[in-house]
Amino acid sequence: MDAAFRELLGEFLLEAGERIDAVEALLLGLGSAERGARRDALARLRRELHTLKGNAGMMGMGDLQQLAHALEDEIESLDPAAPQIDDLLAGLDAMRDHLRQIAGGDAAGDATAAAEMPPAFFLGGGDASVRVPFAKIDQLVEMLAEILIFRNRLSDAIASGLPEALDLDPAAALARARAAWETVEETHAALEKTLNRLQEAVTDLGMVPLQLLFRSLGRIVHDESRREGKEVTLDVDGGETPIDKTLLETAGEALGHLVRNAVIHGIETPAERRRAGKPEQGTVRVGAAIEGGEVMIEVRDDGAGIDLEALRRLAPPAAGDAYPAAGEEALFALLFEEGVTTRGGADLSAGRGVGLAAVKKSVERQGGRIEVSSSAGRGSAFVLRLPLTASILRSLLLRVDGEDYALPLTTVTETLSLEAGDRHELNHAGVLRWRGGVLPLLDLGLAFATAEEPRRQGYAVVIESGGRLRALAVDDIIGIRDIVVRGLDPVVGQPIGISGSTILGDGRVIMILDPASLMTIPPFVGAER
Repeated sequence: MDAAFRELLGEFLLEAGERIDAVEALLLGLGSAERGARRDALARLRRELHTLKGNAGMMGMGDLQQLAHALEDEIESLDPAAPQIDDLLAGLDAMRDHLRQIAGGDAAGDATAAAEMPPAFFLGGGDASVRVPFAKIDQLVEMLAEILIFRNRLSDAIASGLPEALDLDPAAALARARAAWETVEETHAALEKTLNRLQEAVTDLGMVPLQLLFRSLGRIVHDESRREGKEVTLDVDGGETPIDKTLLETAGEALGHLVRNAVIHGIETPAERRRAGKPEQGTVRVGAAIEGGEVMIEVRDDGAGIDLEALRRLAPPAAGDAYPAAGEEALFALLFEEGVTTRGGADLSAGRGVGLAAVKKSVERQGGRIEVSSSAGRGSAFVLRLPLTASILRSLLLRVDGEDYALPLTTVTETLSLEAGDRHELNHAGVLRWRGGVLPLLDLGLAFATAEEPRRQGYAVVIESGGRLRALAVDDIIGIRDIVVRGLDPVVGQPIGISGSTILGDGRVIMILDPASLMTIPPFVGAER
């Protein structure tokens, strides 16, 4: 396949996916639309399918063309007063499957040459390319030109007159050196500002609107509400909110799971809502915004709320130690424990614990977190908070037995000095007295086998993950840094307690700690033996 056709095919796949999403959104909105709006929606449906059919024909994709034509016929036979859209949605799924085969090179005909094409974003697995406006490219070129100018200025300042300076008297040589140093300082300050602008611009290139994820939520709500015999409407706001493309998979999986849970476990049946004095139709609201340098995504339902008593009955005997947070927070933390389910009991059905546990780990691995709130009879809210970018991570640098580590700053609750009398032992586990209670104390030297005995002095770093608190014993706290996140070498695998790596300014490679994984290390690891 030549480069020109590869590019053309990529554009077709992307546009086809967008048109299928548009058709699906129009179909899902037919039932609640007014008569006039419904007529307009049907007209747009015909236009979208006709364009898709024509484009497929021009690309020589006969099977896809026939699928679009069949959907056109079904649209013509649709009853505007009571549209039944299940068959049409199934047809759209068939079209998506066909596009997936084309992108993977599995479809018959000329499209088999598309084996070289990466999966397109519309297939839900992430895009290999991002559309970039020319204005942004011009901006990058301009900043690169500035950097080259600064580099030349530094070179000139360093080299200016040095050979001649050797022949000057000390006072003149010192004056020339001072002038050169002032130029270096000024240029360095200007270069740093330009590099910060460049970092922001490059980061912006990798940002995509959350609408790319939101457009699939209507189908989830439709399918799950039909399956559960419920009436649920979806309200979405903030689709223009940007998110790092590398976080799309994490956010998409989490968002889909939370919306599905809201329909299955949150919203009541029409009969239950009538008895509670509510409208028969429940509502799931999804909103997004940028808050405090983070991407905030909220999934809120107006259902029955989380049954705290059901969770209380599930709490293990040692829950007071495992979940040091008080009240509702301790119980909400149980939602994220694997295997926690109240199937056959209260309104929390099977799967919520296991699924949310996986979601929590995935989100925290990206430096994010999930917050929960609930009100009996009024509903629940799950809030995802993710960093603006996955490539730059604000971290606390720690030193343990001569090795440096980076800890995501969002998980740090407090840092404090660790003295000889601060560390204690309880049930053969190391603990730290903290705010009138005790915390499990994990010695990172013992955890990573770089020490044989627990340290008695140094620092304790209190971290929070999954509703749990734990203290980490370290030798020193170096400071806060913005680091560039790198993956681990496949040969290394995925060590417990480690999520990735980074390169420091001096060229050293250090590991990035994984707070969620550190919580799984048995407490006795930090105990005296």
